Amino acid sequence: MGRTRAAFALAVCLGMAYAPVVVDMAREWWRNETFSHGFLVPLIAGYLAWRKREAVRSAARPAPAGLALILLGLLVYAAAQFAEVEFLSHLSLLIVLAGLLLFAWGRAAFRILAFPYAFLLFLVPWPDTLVEVLSFPMQLLSAKFAAMGVGLLGIPATRDGVDIHLRHYTFAVGAPCSGMRSLVALLAMSALAAYLLRGGRARRVALFLLGLPLALAANVLRITCILLLAHFLGTAVAEGFLHKFSGVLVFVIACLGLLLIGRALRLGIGPLPAGEPASSPLAEAAAARGLTRRSRLVCGALGVLALGLAVAGWVGHPAAPATRADFSPIPAAFGQWRGTDRGGLDRVSAEMLQPDAYLGRLYRRADGYPVDVAVVFGHRKQTFHSPGFCLLGGGWDITRKNQVRLSGTLQANEFYLQRKDEERLVTYWYASYRETTPSWVAFQYRLLRNRLLGRPGSGALIRLTAPIGASAREAEEVTAELAAGLRPGLEKVVGG
Repeated sequence: MGRTRAAFALAVCLGMAYAPVVVDMAREWWRNETFSHGFLVPLIAGYLAWRKREAVRSAARPAPAGLALILLGLLVYAAAQFAEVEFLSHLSLLIVLAGLLLFAWGRAAFRILAFPYAFLLFLVPWPDTLVEVLSFPMQLLSAKFAAMGVGLLGIPATRDGVDIHLRHYTFAVGAPCSGMRSLVALLAMSALAAYLLRGGRARRVALFLLGLPLALAANVLRITCILLLAHFLGTAVAEGFLHKFSGVLVFVIACLGLLLIGRALRLGIGPLPAGEPASSPLAEAAAARGLTRRSRLVCGALGVLALGLAVAGWVGHPAAPATRADFSPIPAAFGQWRGTDRGGLDRVSAEMLQPDAYLGRLYRRADGYPVDVAVVFGHRKQTFHSPGFCLLGGGWDITRKNQVRLSGTLQANEFYLQRKDEERLVTYWYASYRETTPSWVAFQYRLLRNRLLGRPGSGALIRLTAPIGASAREAEEVTAELAAGLRPGLEKVVGG
């Protein structure tokens, strides 16, 4: 069996296995503006690779070691399916592709295709946790430098978290205004520019690394312009065209800045790299040789594994069995607190999260201070996510984040929220078998570990929401008091 035919047959099997992954990535590119550039990435990478086709053909010296990389990618894919981690599924596609390139054409050809292959990394949507971790610091930095900028222009401005206050206008730098949408696309653009422009390697690497501060600077300039319009022309003008279409403006400004930086670094425009063809009789002989019996067996086994994963991907796999939740240990009344049940989730949330059980209860202290408690219990990965995402979708701006110790070993996250004149404090944590954590990543790891060890594979998200009245300190104290009273009952329900 010729190596070319074997590689083609294996590629077909792998294509069947990864079709659901490609569909999932395309769906994310379509619905999420942050990664909408994903549609262009394979076209650009494909064109760059096509330009090098003669060099690749001349340097081809197939390497059976690529089969080991394909096996690694398929194992990562199988683990990702079992753990329901989409990001790992996307990465495994790139691992398998690297193995396929090595198997078909070898190391020398892979080195020639190094940049087109590396550029495919921009296909992969970033995990939600990483987006959340990066977006909030970018919100704070954008707000800080924009307030500083208008202040230097003689306009009185004060900043409170991500809120910038002018005399008659307040601008909240929410997640959509953090600059994340342009950051990812600009990193791809700076990588492409660093590759295409001619100059020293160190200067081209510097151009790529400057993509992050450049995206931040463009976003600061946009926010500063909005604040200037609000000060001189009024709120209606500031909230008009510039604000609605500012994402495009940020990207255009950043691209212009990228070109100026490239010029400052003395990077010139040269012919598009096409690779250096090299005469390689040995390569032709290696390509003509058939596969050894061992390689044929490995190739066949990988094809069967890929087909099995294809069936699992399209048909699905059984999740961990659901665990029934009994919320009766959570007291409806204790001390000076009295609770009133608020019913279940709305239809849209229930369809999206698919929890095994849900408790929504409004507690009021004797003095009337209300705290809303939500316990989302389940065994599916999709049931759990950071409340920051749904809060932002509800129009809330996160002005501050903390991690706090509520009682004993119980650690939780605190979000300070603002929507117009309304302020709230959201405190939440995750609980699994005998453990609690404020970290979504640690929580998902523990759920998977518990399933592998035969322990209960269910968990819960516990969220307390309190209005911020006279002071944030009062809301913190009231929340900590209620959490301490509910914790014994919650431990009985979720094993936390």
